[in-house]
Amino acid sequence: MKTRIRHYRKLRRFTQSDLADRIGTTAATVSRLETADMKVSMGWLQRFADVFNVQISDLIDEPGAPGRVPCLGEISRTGALLAVADDGSVVTLEAPAKDPIALRIGESIGPYCAGDVVIADRMAPEHAARALGRDCLVEVGGQASGFGRFVSSDDGRYFLVPPEPGAQARSLPTPDWIAPVVMLIRYF
Repeated sequence: MKTRIRHYRKLRRFTQSDLADRIGTTAATVSRLETADMKVSMGWLQRFADVFNVQISDLIDEPGAPGRVPCLGEISRTGALLAVADDGSVVTLEAPAKDPIALRIGESIGPYCAGDVVIADRMAPEHAARALGRDCLVEVGGQASGFGRFVSSDDGRYFLVPPEPGAQARSLPTPDWIAPVVMLIRYF
């Protein structure tokens, strides 16, 4: 069975050794699983899904599936095509998230342009440490409370720093959920 393990590894910018360390195996085994030189069991798929924070079904290759665009390679700063992808690589337009939500940026703020769509991955408050230092949507008291950089203080309080330069950080009670941004879609 052909999988999308390599795709998600590259999307997360892991080397085969990085990924091997995270799932408790060797880089050689990761290579064999990526190239289908070794049978990929449901156990292996679950380990990869946990590391990539995706569903097992996201790891199973479905040629011609909607939302997949062939990837020709990488472009350098000079505009040169650096690496021609001859391995059937694709760019996935699916959100790399277990519980995705989307937000449309209404007006340009900080690094975001009006019309951008950000995809965020909702997580429970006990996983807040994984969201620290990332742009997030936060819900408190059953209502979406704001968007910005999610940070904490030495005394364990949470703050949301808006993306607009110079904006005042807001103190937050314990959130109902936190949704760090995992994908940005910008239309031209």
